[in-house]
Amino acid sequence: MQQQQLHDISPWNQNNDDLLTVTEQQVDEFKTNYENFQQQQDKYKKQKVIKVNTINCRGETRLIRKLISKYNWKEVFNDGDICMLGLPFKQQNYDEYFTQSVNRFPGMDLLAHKTQSSFYLNKFAQYFPDEYQFFPKTYIIPDEFDKFQKEYKSTRTYIAKPDAGSQGDGIYLIKNLKDIKNYESIVIQSYISKPLLIDKKKFDLRLYVLITSLDPYICYINKEGLARFCTVDYEKPNDKNIKNPFMHLTNYSLNKRNTNFQVYNGQNILDINEGTKRTYSSIKKNLEILGYNNKDIEDEIETLVVAYLKSLLPFLEFNQKLVFQKRVSEVKCFQVLGFDILLDEKGKPWLLEVNSNPSLQIEHEVFQANGKSVFEESLIDSYVKELVVGDAIKLAMMSKEDQEELQGFESYKKLDIDQSETIFSKIMQIYGFLSGYKFQEYLTSSKFQKLASFPQMISQTFLKHDYDLLFRKIILRSCNTNLMDFFQFINAIEQLADKLNQDLEEMLDRIIQNF
Repeated sequence: MQQQQLHDISPWNQNNDDLLTVTEQQVDEFKTNYENFQQQQDKYKKQKVIKVNTINCRGETRLIRKLISKYNWKEVFNDGDICMLGLPFKQQNYDEYFTQSVNRFPGMDLLAHKTQSSFYLNKFAQYFPDEYQFFPKTYIIPDEFDKFQKEYKSTRTYIAKPDAGSQGDGIYLIKNLKDIKNYESIVIQSYISKPLLIDKKKFDLRLYVLITSLDPYICYINKEGLARFCTVDYEKPNDKNIKNPFMHLTNYSLNKRNTNFQVYNGQNILDINEGTKRTYSSIKKNLEILGYNNKDIEDEIETLVVAYLKSLLPFLEFNQKLVFQKRVSEVKCFQVLGFDILLDEKGKPWLLEVNSNPSLQIEHEVFQANGKSVFEESLIDSYVKELVVGDAIKLAMMSKEDQEELQGFESYKKLDIDQSETIFSKIMQIYGFLSGYKFQEYLTSSKFQKLASFPQMISQTFLKHDYDLLFRKIILRSCNTNLMDFFQFINAIEQLADKLNQDLEEMLDRIIQNF
């Protein structure tokens, strides 16, 4: 009787009308595919002993050594399989890129500066408005101060961030134009005044994205992450609370100094808890209880990450060619980026900023009653960052061909990024041509004027000598008063198309065809 009952509830019961179309051949195919998948995963898990060069490590040293011990890797202080740089690329690191896989792409630190990333995100939003609605309205000061003055609304709150600032330093909220220090290099964004709250507090997510190759462009997003909470219950900005960083800024480095800061010391860091720093897995349980659809949120997050990475590619490629020239195909790089994302009350994710050097420390500072502080290992940081960096190193050890076969690996999910040419990759080709394919960092006026020799690049109202005038107008605010950088070149090309009354993309295609 018991056997009959088991038979009756079997999913392969012939009486189950929903499964009548399943054939034995399909079952065999599924089993074969699953077995192949398992074999592929086992193959990648059985990596050789990885030699990790730690001589240039900094704050991440403890994490790296913990991973070396965990996976029986080997720590070395010269040529290894992996080279961990604690600071951005410098020319002294040049040779290491040809013998080891290095955890830094040249120029990434500059691209992730707030003004630079705002520049190319704004540019992509200009040409692809439907795809780039995931970051707050952004103004680069002082260059766009006049534009901000025109669009400023006294009913809104804005947030100002120093260009190269980190850990919340120098960030302040703005209600009045007179509060802006327009002589500083800052970025001003519309403040999202209706954030999604958990435990009455504002929080943001730090999610981790891995780039392992530019050609082909191979990127992943980690399934785990951190949530950083404010330490004071949230209220909409007003004259009384606008200067309270513990209410409006989620930065750990600020909130750890508040007596309300809570360290979670429970057994399961994936469970719902009241800590000021939590795992993304824990937050997803909160979101589910609050009625939000985690799948929808994750899909939107992936969409915005993919769009950002797509906008980043032409500038990364430019920097690679600038540094390595003809040897660019020989270098081996990978890098983990930290994406700071805020959910609003509707569950929409907003990209606040991208950090090219996310903290990989696994200790946190604990303040005692006497005001002194001690450093202890953070269970949450250690858990998340071991996944992020450990699996990143394993992926960096794989060939591009093997990675292309994967849909994901361990804690990472591969992202599908359209690598078709964009306006900006075409502009990069032209910049390369003008620089003699040396991808020099700057162009001179004479090299810029080479564009006048191409068909239809002179009109009755815009002659060859006007190229020099345009050049000088574009670089007017530059420190290099006689040279034009790549970002300025983009503005120059746009203005050329406007002055010649031509479609920008058609103009770019015609120039490239006549190289």
